Amino acid sequence: MNKNVRLGLVLPLVALTVAWLATIAAAFIDLPYTTGKTAPNVRLSTYVVLGGLAAASLLVLWGFKLIDAEHHKSEAVPVVRATYRFAGLMIVISLAFDVIFAFVTFIGSFNQSGVFGGLVPSILDRFLGVYLPIIIVAGLIVFVLLQALLFRKSSPGADSSSPGMSATQKALAIGYALPIIGTALAVIIGLAVYDAQRTNLQGWTWVLIMVLVGASIVLGTRFAAQARSAKPVVRAPRVVGAAGAVTLNYVLSVVFAGVVSIMSFTFGQAAVSALISYPQCVDGNCANPQLLSLSSDWWINQMIPAFLLLVLVEIATYLAITSRNKVAAA
Repeated sequence: MNKNVRLGLVLPLVALTVAWLATIAAAFIDLPYTTGKTAPNVRLSTYVVLGGLAAASLLVLWGFKLIDAEHHKSEAVPVVRATYRFAGLMIVISLAFDVIFAFVTFIGSFNQSGVFGGLVPSILDRFLGVYLPIIIVAGLIVFVLLQALLFRKSSPGADSSSPGMSATQKALAIGYALPIIGTALAVIIGLAVYDAQRTNLQGWTWVLIMVLVGASIVLGTRFAAQARSAKPVVRAPRVVGAAGAVTLNYVLSVVFAGVVSIMSFTFGQAAVSALISYPQCVDGNCANPQLLSLSSDWWINQMIPAFLLLVLVEIATYLAITSRNKVAAA
């Protein structure tokens, strides 16, 4: 296994660690605001999570580009093919996390007079706290999507001798980008109307938002169909063999990795939440929650096990892919 194949496998796993560390750091940053301290309307934790997701997405993309170049040259090598598919799966997962971040930011911006009971946000606060993160993550999604699906060695038209983008590539780029850009634009318009009126969005506003989303999807579909009709993609026939046990174990390893990753993220967040102590109420008077210190017991029994679950996922995934394809190559 050469350097590019190894990096194509390792970089997405490193990206998972980066995303985990970013979410844990953001949870730590927000801890003081649970004790009654007024938080700023523009939260640092939002940009910590955004930075972590952006770094993770770019690491996954880097690994995908490396293994894509190897896959273009050595598609028949089992470990190259398996790593290429794994990197492609991680691209999808990273984009899903980016979309979830944008959705949570969008939904969390409604019906709030201020973060954690803070002051009513100003226009600048709203832009920095809501609009800008959504714009950045939308740009990140478009960039990663185009780089992974269009500007790759194995993409249709990648071997074209003409300089610049071909007509097919341009149509594909527009087809990929339009739905994302249109949805982001609709979200921003909805937030702008909400900020101007400070009331729930009315029927006609939702109609405008849905028209923008629907129009962007329809136009994107038309450009994608145009690209497909211009140069159909010819796929190699699949080889069906008696490898049911290997395939089953591969599927189980993917399910195992997904479940344990979720457990690691959940346990990490629970460990941070365990640092909050809620005093008992006396005669109806309840004191503000207090923060506990980072004791050795907390590290050993809560945070370290959560991180080790993540390490377990990464080691198991690496060994499952390499071992499976050593067997296939034997």
